[in-house]
Amino acid sequence: MIQLVEVKNRKGKMLRGVLTLPDGVENPWIVLNLHGFGGSKSGHKNSHTHLSRVLLEEGIGCARFDFYGCGESDGEFEELTFTGQLQDTEDLYNWIIDSKITDKEHIILSGQSLGGYVASCAAPKLQPIGLILMCPGGGMWFGCKERSDQLKAKGVQFADLEGLKFNVDFNYDLYNYEPFSSAKGYDKKVLLVRGTEDKLVNEEACQMYLKCYNRDNTTYVQVDGGDHNFASITARAACEKAIIDFVKTF
Repeated sequence: MIQLVEVKNRKGKMLRGVLTLPDGVENPWIVLNLHGFGGSKSGHKNSHTHLSRVLLEEGIGCARFDFYGCGESDGEFEELTFTGQLQDTEDLYNWIIDSKITDKEHIILSGQSLGGYVASCAAPKLQPIGLILMCPGGGMWFGCKERSDQLKAKGVQFADLEGLKFNVDFNYDLYNYEPFSSAKGYDKKVLLVRGTEDKLVNEEACQMYLKCYNRDNTTYVQVDGGDHNFASITARAACEKAIIDFVKTF
């Protein structure tokens, strides 16, 4: 089953997404997948859409939404805050449980790039049964305040990100969430996936993430030749396989 859904967040704003569920399965496994910065629930070249389809073929559900200010959800990109994305994640996680789509023992939180950063910060509070981090973007925290200070000094409040109106105050909010201390406190199963040719998330950042988790419960998959978006047929397939294999360990 594929269903378009709308969920009101705690501020009464509508988040729009797609829910895919295997037919006739009670309390199915659900991967709640969070998109990256400036992206949408479809992912780069529809990568998140394709992931939801291959998960469904394996009897695994998927919920993917546009954050507030992104894609089809309410709001404008200039209103985006990291705190708001964390709150959206909590609201969506609780909506899945409250709607009795599945129980909390069958929800795996997943995120790519900035979505991975958000997922890593949300996991210690939500305690999902599993956590998937695809090239998590915690590295964008370093120097974020200084970058906005420099722009503000030039009188710049909004930057043009390929047509998206980015409020530089986003970085001041982001600064409150140091990525690796914020990730600590989650000790359940973790999958971390990175492409070896990723120019945005380096190996050092991934190693810092790995130190946050119980190594006995953590799987690190390096996709040979994959870039930040796993943007090749072979890299996408390898990333999807790693995720499917991980979910099947539960």
